[in-house]
Amino acid sequence: MKAMPTVLITPYLNTRAFVHHGAPAGCRLEACAPREAAARMQRGDALAAVVPVGGLARLAGIVEPLGNYGIACRGVSRSVLLFSREPFAALGPHTRLALSRESMSSVRLLLLLLCARPGTRRLPTLVAPEDGPDAELVIGDAALLRARRSGAAHVTDLATPWFLTHGRAMVFARWVVQRDAAVDERSRLLAWLDAYARNEPALHTLAAAHDHARAGLDAAAAHAYLAGIHSVLDADALAGQALYERELAENPWLDDQLAAAPSCLVTTGV
Repeated sequence: MKAMPTVLITPYLNTRAFVHHGAPAGCRLEACAPREAAARMQRGDALAAVVPVGGLARLAGIVEPLGNYGIACRGVSRSVLLFSREPFAALGPHTRLALSRESMSSVRLLLLLLCARPGTRRLPTLVAPEDGPDAELVIGDAALLRARRSGAAHVTDLATPWFLTHGRAMVFARWVVQRDAAVDERSRLLAWLDAYARNEPALHTLAAAHDHARAGLDAAAAHAYLAGIHSVLDADALAGQALYERELAENPWLDDQLAAAPSCLVTTGV
């Protein structure tokens, strides 16, 4: 029997509403880290996924967008956080920085933001999370959990300096489908996302009620967090995505910087 096609979501609270929505007809849902989702779409191991915008360039010619759907935040994400001993503006070559091993968009966003300050490219030294960093980028449920118990002197939500710099929402991920997917598969996936969008408030309520504990939140706090995540990308979000991708294209050295620290980013790809 032919296996059902896989649709990938994140392992975080931010896509648990899709679990309550149910899988697309004829497909199965599976959760995996954003970087892994990009790698699996590149290998053709899944039909569709919500993948990091930071990984879209390497998926060119392999995937196509599924409508204007993704994961965007305007000014505040609450789950893409930099925990540091010094203020964000003080971070520099003396800082030992650990990056999330699950992220593609956030790690690149952080490096772009650091280089947008005076003293361009005076980047911190990248180290592994277990090596006692002075600053650490954490995403997803782990960021929500750590924010509640963190002893860090400074916590920077990366969506905030992006918004303050550019006045745009930050799009962390986009829904995409394999370019060679059949027409009927695309239609079913788009209908599934359209139905999700129509029912998102109720689905957020379900996710907040049933899944809040995984992120160390109560139901009310989980609902407030989910309300700040935009799955339908409006003109502002799309403009923000285009700006982010343009900045990545103009700074190809970012990938070299990440590739030079393989012990910090141990999963396949950067």
